[in-house]
Amino acid sequence: MKYKDIILVSLLTLSAPVIAQQNTSVKAATSKAEFCEKSKDLTYFKSLLYNSENHISFGNHGGLADGGVCWWHSMLLRSATYLTVYRPELPKPSSSEVEQILSWITAARGIVEIPGYKNFSEFTRANYQLVQRYLEQGQIMDGGFGFGWVRGLSGDYEVAPSKLKEMMDETYALMKESKRVVYQKLQIQGIVSHAWLLVDMEQNADGYLLSVVDSNYSGSVVQRQYRNGSKNLSAYSSVPYTSRNSIDFKGYDYALKMYCKYGKSAADLDRSSGDNLY
Repeated sequence: MKYKDIILVSLLTLSAPVIAQQNTSVKAATSKAEFCEKSKDLTYFKSLLYNSENHISFGNHGGLADGGVCWWHSMLLRSATYLTVYRPELPKPSSSEVEQILSWITAARGIVEIPGYKNFSEFTRANYQLVQRYLEQGQIMDGGFGFGWVRGLSGDYEVAPSKLKEMMDETYALMKESKRVVYQKLQIQGIVSHAWLLVDMEQNADGYLLSVVDSNYSGSVVQRQYRNGSKNLSAYSSVPYTSRNSIDFKGYDYALKMYCKYGKSAADLDRSSGDNLY
């Protein structure tokens, strides 16, 4: 079965997830002062993801063999959540400036001021072709030449119930301690893997209720249940592997400090290093 056919069958056999009910009115910051004030509470960034205005405007599709670009879609959205301020009163960026904005976000170069738009959905909708191409290029570079696909396929799609319970407990502790949005890769049987953003996690009588941003269900936070005694999650019949978090969190903290304490945005940091392309 072809890669894209495996993806399609996996999706069609899933039951529709429940939409998480939270405050959907939280807006992205449209000034430096607003961003620096709101960012004092780390839960502000998580709350942004309950509003579809702060998502990528389109879902997971395209990529190699038309198998999707879920890893890069999720990574871009998380970094944009932590690193972007919007300046709708300024002129919209050119195509080359859009590409530079995407590069800064991905590299966690600093806080990125996006001119001409009020939120990330507006920005990605207006620049859909550039954003989709950027995601597909990231897949080729990291997933191909960078051997990211090996990292994505290194886990098991089912593990001993005790091991999965340990993994879920560790993720829950990380969520509570960091108050961050956590990136996870999901190992599915065969050569397929997926990714999502874990926004919230609650303990219940059955195990844990996960609130996630899944690029296959664009524009919403959906809920998935981990049940004690399971070998994998019912979602995609997969095992979630938490990754890319420590290094990304450090990058976000550095960007925030440089912007709110020293007044340096991603553009300023590039100018000072002589790398500015904007």
